[in-house]
Amino acid sequence: MSSLDVIIVAAGSGTRLGLSVPKAFVPLMGKPILSYSLQTFLSHQAINSVILVVPDSMYESANRDYAGKRVKVTTGGEHRWQSVSRGIDISDAEWVMIHDAARPFVSNMVIDRLLAMKPKYDCVITVTPEVDTIRMYSGDQAGETVDRDKLVRVGTPQMFRKETLCQGLIRAKSLPTPPTDEAILMQQMGVKVGIAWGDPRNFKITTPSDLEIAEALIARSQQMSLGGQ
Repeated sequence: MSSLDVIIVAAGSGTRLGLSVPKAFVPLMGKPILSYSLQTFLSHQAINSVILVVPDSMYESANRDYAGKRVKVTTGGEHRWQSVSRGIDISDAEWVMIHDAARPFVSNMVIDRLLAMKPKYDCVITVTPEVDTIRMYSGDQAGETVDRDKLVRVGTPQMFRKETLCQGLIRAKSLPTPPTDEAILMQQMGVKVGIAWGDPRNFKITTPSDLEIAEALIARSQQMSLGGQ
């Protein structure tokens, strides 16, 4: 089996949460947000190691708390693609998954769906259906409705053959604006991007309301677990 590492991008500031702590390290029911996805990835038998990419200010504490036999820690860059590139630099694997630390509810099922697409694509992204009505707009006036059946929401984890991703990251240096995710780099290179269905519960914590929803989900899960004992 080809080797696989996970790079958890945890270098964001999280200013929209209104807290002084970088978002990945904000407590969620007593544990930093990044701890949840880290635990899931480490529990999966297909994953060799996990690389945490953290802000400079959190490197020492993250290295102390998380670094070990299967976990490496490095610091991020100004933009997301630069943080991913620094994670890639310390990976020896043939394949990598890139994951947002602010998505704590990744599951083994979603990881398995990505892995199932490996024989067909060098890049696979996680998507969920678009359920809202989507409209174009101009100023304060609503415009044409977009057919949501042709749209998906893009999330993480995303999986890449590392050699192909490295080529894309080199190209990113010359782009006028930074890419919002690495799959865009693949498509610009002509690489076909596959999709694997994700889980809507694996949402990205961005605002205080998102944090409240995440806390409620964990509390409910804990209650159900206790009820089953």
